[in-house]
Amino acid sequence: MKRQPLMLTLPLCAICRYKHQDSLNYRKSFPTCDAFPNGIPEAVRKNKMDHRKAIAGDNGIRFELAAETEQMKQLLASFDMLFNKRAMEGKAGKKRGLPAF
Repeated sequence: MKRQPLMLTLPLCAICRYKHQDSLNYRKSFPTCDAFPNGIPEAVRKNKMDHRKAIAGDNGIRFELAAETEQMKQLLASFDMLFNKRAMEGKAGKKRGLPAF
């Protein structure tokens, strides 16, 4: 049986300018940012929601790239592929009557 390569999932938050550097809220053990000062929601942390779009409770603050470097732009492009893939899977699931992730 061939082994699958290990997939490392980086949250979109990791490259956001609003993420707090010392963002571990020790009382709740959740990373924080300007949009979510009491803890970034799990769905955002696990890339189940694209925070480039409005999310309830985000205080009107959306994702912005931390720096305009080529490496950051490449990372952002990989998130585009991830969110586009999930959107397509969601549409296909709806056609088959499957619940969205």
